[in-house]
Amino acid sequence: MSRILSACAVLTAGGLTAACATTAADIPQPALQFARADCAASPSLAGPIGLTPEKERVSHLVVAPVGTASGCLARDGKAGPYVVFALPADYDDKTITVGGALEATRIFAPSVAVLDASGTVTRTFSREDYLYRGPVYSVQFRPRQNETYVLVTSDPELVGKRYDSVSIGTNTTTICTGYTCSNWTTGVDASQSRVFSYEGTVQVAVYDTDIKEGR
Repeated sequence: MSRILSACAVLTAGGLTAACATTAADIPQPALQFARADCAASPSLAGPIGLTPEKERVSHLVVAPVGTASGCLARDGKAGPYVVFALPADYDDKTITVGGALEATRIFAPSVAVLDASGTVTRTFSREDYLYRGPVYSVQFRPRQNETYVLVTSDPELVGKRYDSVSIGTNTTTICTGYTCSNWTTGVDASQSRVFSYEGTVQVAVYDTDIKEGR
């Protein structure tokens, strides 16, 4: 066997295993346009993504990709993808956080609405309600008695805008000389720039405030 290995391969006990690093070409880029001619005027409520976990827990996370393969809505002459979630039936002790997840170069530009069982909008959220809650640009709310679904569509006015941030942390490097090794820890300030996009990932977190149920 040749002693020269490719830069994206590692040698293991079982043989040669590919371990290629992610390149820029592999990272999804922001979609600044969305053109489809088959968009509906109202969302389909058939087969929504459920937000009720199989077992009660303190927090429950659901993610869904949104893009050209998703359902499509046409509003005010503008087309965009959408996804529908079904709220938990036992809503009294639940808090919902929903929005666009921060990816490497993009953020899905979310527009969130809550619907009743017939699909009628019960409430929407102003731009001031959207905050960066951890890695998600999101709104947060408590479901009400007459609310059944969460509709997440794209906001055309947000698409193309840029969000710049700085990630602060530490980086540890191990240095070995002879028979001894030492760790060298330095601070890391990594600037990141993301663009709001028609495509990306919607993330929903369901928090259960009833501690007894969450155990």
